[in-house]
Amino acid sequence: MKSAATLKFRILVSHVLAVLFSLAAAAFLVDSSLVPGPVMRAHFVAVLFLSVLFALAVGWVTGMLVSRQFGEIVAGSKKFAAGDFSYRIPVGSSGELKKLSETLNFMAGEIGGKIREAELRRLELEAAFRDMSEAILIADGAGIITRINPGARRLMGVKGFDPEGMRLSAMPGGAELSSAAIKALSSGKPVSFELEPASAQGTVLSVNASPIIENGTVGGCVLVARDITGPRKLEEMRRDFVANVSHELKTPLTAIKGCAETLLGGALEDREHGPGFARSIYEQAGRLDNLVNDLLKISYAESGRDAAERTSVDLKALAADAAAGLTAMMAKKKVSFLNLVPAGCAVSADRDKLSQVLINLLDNAVKYNREGGEVKISSSVESGFVKISVEDTGPGIAPEHLARIFERFYRVDKARSRELGGTGLGLSIVKHLVELHGGLTGVESVEGRGSAFWFTLPVPK
Repeated sequence: MKSAATLKFRILVSHVLAVLFSLAAAAFLVDSSLVPGPVMRAHFVAVLFLSVLFALAVGWVTGMLVSRQFGEIVAGSKKFAAGDFSYRIPVGSSGELKKLSETLNFMAGEIGGKIREAELRRLELEAAFRDMSEAILIADGAGIITRINPGARRLMGVKGFDPEGMRLSAMPGGAELSSAAIKALSSGKPVSFELEPASAQGTVLSVNASPIIENGTVGGCVLVARDITGPRKLEEMRRDFVANVSHELKTPLTAIKGCAETLLGGALEDREHGPGFARSIYEQAGRLDNLVNDLLKISYAESGRDAAERTSVDLKALAADAAAGLTAMMAKKKVSFLNLVPAGCAVSADRDKLSQVLINLLDNAVKYNREGGEVKISSSVESGFVKISVEDTGPGIAPEHLARIFERFYRVDKARSRELGGTGLGLSIVKHLVELHGGLTGVESVEGRGSAFWFTLPVPK
């Protein structure tokens, strides 16, 4: 308000000087006898005195009004300088100060809007930086970390300390990322590559380092690391799947082609050996048919379009039906079957899909059992789920194979599996169908004593 008081003082001094000038002029006129007669002089002096008082009063009021408006402008400007752009300067009635107040208010509104917009953009970028799954960190020209998001903290194992202000090369697992930053800083160009960090074996990262260029010079870089382990594993699985399917198709096709060529070469007329070649073609065609059917089943199960039409299913009766279809195979190997599922035991499941699961497990239990062995199925209720177990007395499975036993085309004994007509997809189909019901699958095995494959299904509500 000091400036307003100063302005008011200046205005008042100006009026006083004007009045003094008028008085001096009036005195000159009186002394020079330009105003005739003493009475006229007295009247002139009185009018002049009143005029001086009026001029002083008008000057005082004008100074007060102008200084107040100017003071409000100064106070408003200080609020704008402090960042309060929501404040508005009271606008005077007229004059240049009114225009100045309106201009300053308009400017404050525009600046406030721009600042709000910039703050919104900042919050959006901050949220993206914080919540992105990719690891993002920013380093200056000397390789010092200035910003790091939670994804990068997790990737680099940051616990118990603040990495901002540290050298990138000093971070856990930061040596590889530091090399990317150095390349980007030195070349001034983006750098991209893939790496497996020593601190996370088996993890594959896609790393991108982009330089930050300001006024033609590189002042830092932004590092973005994305975990592509999943996509890489899927790609590897796809290649393995194509290779396995090709191999599984080629084996029976080669046998069919060989038998067909033999028959065309004259064996067709050979009553002793001809039927054997025809039988082999029929068996290999059946093997191809089984493989294609299993591929269609697992493809549909993995597509996400498959759905379980749940009903209450009598487990003991369904197990008996599944075993009945394997009577000839069990008789051939002299394998006995025990249905130990309690009477009245029911599960919430799709009857057809559960039947497929039981058939696949019982078929494997008989197929890989020893001659004269035993297969039994049992169940128990655990925490709202029914655990169904299919046990055999076969050779068992070595521990190193158990973790991968439900993978597609995985076989413990490849030669024996193909000899017995297996496609390598049965257990994978079992796993997908059980998971479709919200259940789990597993296996327990002791070499030389047999295996027990189990799965869980919910109890009917």
